[in-house]
Amino acid sequence: MENTKPHFLSHKEKSDSLAFALTSLLEKIRARGDLPHATVKSQLQLLEELSQFDLGRFLVQHRGVNGYWTEYFLTFPWMPDAQKKTLSELELFLLGSSPIILATQERFQIFLKENQRAVKNGACLASIPCGLLGELLYLDYSGIHDIRLTGIDLDSAALAHAKALAATKKLSSFVQLEQKDAWNLKAKEKFDLISSNGLTIYEPSDSRVAALYKVFYEALKPDGRLVTSFMTPPPILTTNSEWLVSKINQEALRIQSIIFKDILDVKFQCFRSSDTTREQLQEAGFKNIDFIYDTAHLFPTVIASK
Repeated sequence: MENTKPHFLSHKEKSDSLAFALTSLLEKIRARGDLPHATVKSQLQLLEELSQFDLGRFLVQHRGVNGYWTEYFLTFPWMPDAQKKTLSELELFLLGSSPIILATQERFQIFLKENQRAVKNGACLASIPCGLLGELLYLDYSGIHDIRLTGIDLDSAALAHAKALAATKKLSSFVQLEQKDAWNLKAKEKFDLISSNGLTIYEPSDSRVAALYKVFYEALKPDGRLVTSFMTPPPILTTNSEWLVSKINQEALRIQSIIFKDILDVKFQCFRSSDTTREQLQEAGFKNIDFIYDTAHLFPTVIASK
């Protein structure tokens, strides 16, 4: 395994000021000129609109999302209509029409369904990285009096939010939080379930992803299950794309690409195929590897057993 100092993969730990970040992006857009699919004017308009709401400002400054903002767009479908009406047009687009966000929301629901299967008295469940621990805290614990929910994340802010959410859900007695790098768990046969979303899409190194799966394998009990996910490459990057293009709103995809790729160049652009993911999991020792696809096959869930 590569020996690197732990750092946030998902977003810049120390952000530039909003003014500096906006100026840098503005200068980049102007220097580059019109793109085949987006004029300078349209890009600057989108950048201006991003600067008008908190999620947009975070994206501009950090080029990614932390646990708090991940939870925000994952739970958008649960947001009351009255609150949705207060959002700007661009924020509503990102949360409710952006193809990758829609796929992420769908993936979240799949995770909840699969993770629920592991809820039983005496079980030890983990979320790595946990963010706000929603993949465990939103499960149904009716009739459960003895279970351990472990949240592991490198971001102390995410852990603080997870602690607060656990208290709100009245599950604090079940929860244990640890600030730790996922590649350095040093856990042996500890968990019945590991739920892991949000690392592979930020990690460009295939060897690092393979090493992560090996760490998860070692941390699971015999017959334990890994529920994880990955993003498949778009047709522009490969002739063997798994995307179901007919299921994707092409205008929404165009706007999403302008925002996330052309303007922000976000960090969550590390793609892998189902075949590559299967090979990596098999290399780590996993068996019974099953894929559950979102509607457009952008953000599959994969379940594997030890």
